[in-house]
Formats: sequence, structure tokens, C-alpha cells
Amino acid sequence: MDKKTVKDHIINALDDLRQSELKAFRHKLCDTDFEEGVSIAKGKVEGADSLDLADIIVRTFSEANSVKVTVRVLRAIGENQIANILERKEGQAGKMSGAIERTATNADGRLDLTVNGVHFVDRHREALIKRTPIVAPILDALLTEKMIHQELYTEIITATITPQSKMRKLFLATTAWGTKQKDYFYKILEREQPFLIEELQTI
Repeated sequence: MDKKTVKDHIINALDDLRQSELKAFRHKLCDTDFEEGVSIAKGKVEGADSLDLADIIVRTFSEANSVKVTVRVLRAIGENQIANILERKEGQAGKMSGAIERTATNADGRLDLTVNGVHFVDRHREALIKRTPIVAPILDALLTEKMIHQELYTEIITATITPQSKMRKLFLATTAWGTKQKDYFYKILEREQPFLIEELQTI
């Protein structure tokens, strides 16, 4: 079984680049328009090596999205073979989260995310709004499960507003959800933002 983390795989992929190619990667990483308006300042990556770049990518885009971002930039600079290898390793490792999944359960083995009558997603509403950098995958999953309407999905996904404002709009919809829907919302957040959820679990 592959024991490496997401960051390890990204480091290995970037280590395969020559210095001139790594320089091209740094420039393209800053020049690419990513969804949700997330961007990286050129001064942040200037002179960065593979380890530094991997750390910046994971911290900026979250572990769940970092491989996708890295592959996109690699393809943009013509490094398709390295991009293919990284994608293949991601598939072999499964969800390569590198973080231990800590889902609270009750005696029946079901999710138990409510403390003193307050659900996890409500308890950490402010942190989830402020610290979720990419909202689109969350919206996609909620729409697929028919937990939000197409109208709300379109309104949020197309809005030229910050990720924080998009999450705030999304949270307005959660007021009508019951425990089952909020449990599923938690699972989506845990998949897309594993480090953040792991941190909030300790609070």
C-alpha cells in the first residue's frame, strides 16, 4: 500500500523537473486563473524548490485539490508525462489524504456530530466560511445529492464573489436541513478539506 501523502507525491513529481522547467512551473502557477479566484503571488514562490512549492500548493488549495492543481500546471507547461504519473499515483493511493479520518460515531456506528443539540457544521460555521478556499466541488456534490436546487447552485457557482461569500450563501440553505443532510454535508467537507476538519474536530 502506498504510504505517501499528497505532498510527498507532488514533491516527487516536481523533483523530476529540471531547474528551467521548475522555473516555468512557478511562473505558470502564479499566472493561472483558478476557480474561486484563488491565486498565488509571484513573490511567494520566487526561488521556491520542490518541497516549498508542494507546501504552498497544499496550503493554498487544500490537500483534496492540490494534485488537480499541480497536474493542471504541469500540463500547461508541456510536462504531460510527469502529470500522467502523478495522476496515476493518486489513483493508486486512493484518496491520498495523508490525514486520519476521524468521524465521530455513536454506539450504533452511525455518525454522531451533535453536541448539546448543536451540529458540527453549525458549531464551526464561522471557521468553515472563512477557511474554505474552493467551493465548487462542495456545490457539485450537494447538487448531485439534490441537497440544493439548480437555481441556488447556479447563483453561487457563477457569482463573482469571494469563496467566503459563496460559503455564506451556501450556509443559508443549511438552515432548512435536518441532521441527516448536515451529516452528509460534513462528509463532503471532510473529503474536500481534510486538514481543516481534522483541526476543527479538536476544538
